[in-house]
Amino acid sequence: VVRAALPSLRNSAYPRILNIASTEALGATKGDSAYAASKAGVAGLTRALSVDLGPEGITVNCICPGPIDTPMTQFASAEDKQLFAKRRTNLRRYGQPEEVAQMSLSLCLPGASYITGTVIPVDGGLVARNA
Repeated sequence: VVRAALPSLRNSAYPRILNIASTEALGATKGDSAYAASKAGVAGLTRALSVDLGPEGITVNCICPGPIDTPMTQFASAEDKQLFAKRRTNLRRYGQPEEVAQMSLSLCLPGASYITGTVIPVDGGLVARNA
C-alpha cells in the first residue's frame, strides 16, 4: 500500500503515513505470540520507512492503542473490562475510539512535520504501568 501511495505522498503538501498497531507491539500477552509478533513488525516497519522516506519529507508514525471500547472488545463483560482497566491502566478505564482518532489527526496535521519514526501508545498508561 505504501508503495502505491508514494507518488501521491510525494506530491502532497503534508505527506504522512500513519500505521496502527497495538500495545502488543511493545509487550506481549501469554498465548498471543503471533499477534504480538505481527504488531511488532508494524512498529519496525514504521521506523524503517521513517528512515527511508524522511529525506523526502514524508513522516511515518505508528499508534499503539491499548484497551479501547470497540467491537473487538465487546466479548468482555463490563465488569471484566472495569477490573482489567483498574489493574492494568493508570487512568483505570478503557479508552474511546475518538481518543485514538484525535492522536491520529494530531500526527497528520502540518504542525506534526517534525515527528517521525515514533511509536506512540494511546493506552491510558498501560505500557508505562506494566513496563
